[in-house]
Amino acid sequence: MRRYLVNQALDKLHTQHYDVVIAGGGLSGLYAALLLDEKYTVALLVKEDLMRCNSSLAQGGIAAAVAEDDSPDIHFRDTMRAGAGMADANAVKLLTEKGPDHINRLAAMGVAFDTDGKGNWLTTCEGAHRKKRILHCGGDATGRVIMETLVERIAEKTNVDIYEHHFLTDILTDPNHRTAGVVAFSEEYKVFMAPRVIIATGGAGQVYPHTTNDKVTTGDGIAAAIRAGAETANMEFVQFHPTAFYNPESKDSLFLVSEAVRGEGAVLRNDRGEVFMEKRHRLKDLAPRDIVAREIFKQMELSGREHVWLDITSRDEAWLRKRFPNIYNYCEKYGIMPHKDFIPVVPAQHYLMGGIQTNLEGKSSLPGLYACGEAACTGVHGANRLASNSLLECVVFASRVVQSIHQGGVLLNDEIAFEPHVLTGTLANGKELKSRLKKMMQTHGGIVRNPQGLVHGIGVMNEILALTDAANLVGKEEFELVNMATVAREILLAALTERESAGSHYLDEEPEEIINVSW
Repeated sequence: MRRYLVNQALDKLHTQHYDVVIAGGGLSGLYAALLLDEKYTVALLVKEDLMRCNSSLAQGGIAAAVAEDDSPDIHFRDTMRAGAGMADANAVKLLTEKGPDHINRLAAMGVAFDTDGKGNWLTTCEGAHRKKRILHCGGDATGRVIMETLVERIAEKTNVDIYEHHFLTDILTDPNHRTAGVVAFSEEYKVFMAPRVIIATGGAGQVYPHTTNDKVTTGDGIAAAIRAGAETANMEFVQFHPTAFYNPESKDSLFLVSEAVRGEGAVLRNDRGEVFMEKRHRLKDLAPRDIVAREIFKQMELSGREHVWLDITSRDEAWLRKRFPNIYNYCEKYGIMPHKDFIPVVPAQHYLMGGIQTNLEGKSSLPGLYACGEAACTGVHGANRLASNSLLECVVFASRVVQSIHQGGVLLNDEIAFEPHVLTGTLANGKELKSRLKKMMQTHGGIVRNPQGLVHGIGVMNEILALTDAANLVGKEEFELVNMATVAREILLAALTERESAGSHYLDEEPEEIINVSW
């Protein structure tokens, strides 16, 4: 596997120096930039623009034990249970205990959580939560409202330079294998020297053809960290959200029908109109996501149809339009009136529990390299993320990264261990390779897996990477292909290594049952 995507001598490139470089402008990256002391010069690199990220798409809300009948301990136990017993207890304890403090901090920054008219925050329930602890904004626009607020705040920071449309290609290291900065591409390559780099680039949803993730989530930060020698963890744990709006015409990503809809009384029905979760789990339609997704998968196999149905007809039109305005409007656009029609839904890749392995301070195995948000793996989610813990993870662990940097002081590092390789080949079939990659991951790295399929998928990823290793890569599309194949291979390798089913990693030893499954 090639070490660098850049194929030019660095001393010929435009170079700038900062104390900290943050790659990624979603919630975790923005929050870290806002909390860093003004004495640090910060470069915030964003692949597209500041609102183009998964954080903006989050509908359901952000989980925290803020209600009188709730507690961090109950939230802790719910998170551990959802994680199939594989979550790191110390990470979960930190997440749940610090959660309410960061909700208050977001509110102080101007985030307007929905209230009951008397100033009390409204909370709702989602899958595997035993208490109503999901705070939301604008009904089902929580991520967008939080992001819009923080974008306003970041504009007030005089020590933060924002570089939109800058694609992270490489993490630079010095001769002692310490972080020295990054290379980014924006019409041309640029070097950002810094002794501290924070990877907050999100997950890798575009590795799959059916995903709720934004088009920008191609695993760029995780892949760059792998090439730089950083360790990953829990890559086999890929969460599929049970209820994405089934739309065969949709490209790149599917619209998410929030779990909060089921939290407000919706039930899943099969092709015959029968509810099917009642006998599958004591929490019925609010069972953990991996369980619900597999049950939907089974129903689709039995019926031969490409979706099941979500029924929220127990609620009237006025209530639904107020509580879920974005979801209602989206359904209506496709001729579905949720107060009287069932919504067609299908499981779609939603979240990567694995990522760059970090400790509770966000430090990776590579000195000077930090990670937070979905790009990181602290072990806080175990084998299956509890609903609405993702936004909470972003703020809690971004804060931990900032604390660690503050305690470590500012270091200077101008040496780079870099030797460009002269490559003249071209990559003529990038789109075809990307399509092949996605199909392989859906069939062999999806909801149900088997060892033979995993081995086959790894072989395909090796073939793709052999082709990209020999080519002089040009532009974002080719960079993304390398990153997607790199992360896809890590997922498949981890899944093959973990021979016991747990949470979102489910092995079926009978390949003929799933080998040709296609959605």
